[in-house]
Amino acid sequence: MNSLNELGQITATLSFVIGTSLLAFFLYYGESSFIIEFGLVFIIVVFTVNIVLLSVLIGSAILNPKHRLKLIKTCAIMLLNIPIVIFYICVLL
Repeated sequence: MNSLNELGQITATLSFVIGTSLLAFFLYYGESSFIIEFGLVFIIVVFTVNIVLLSVLIGSAILNPKHRLKLIKTCAIMLLNIPIVIFYICVLL
């Protein structure tokens, strides 16, 4: 159970760091087609991975009351990336 919790936290952190780096590269280098294409692929892949992992974490929280609070906290950390992505999209538009 602990490894699943750590995986969720690592995924949330990496998603944030890589997404922020892509935004910084885009703002620094301008409208590079490589950065735009890589960013779009990154968003699709990370969205899919995060949805699957979030679903597994929620299922584990339902089935394991002993670890429920810790798993829900990890879900909340993962969900914090959503408003950050929305803010980044607003910056880009």
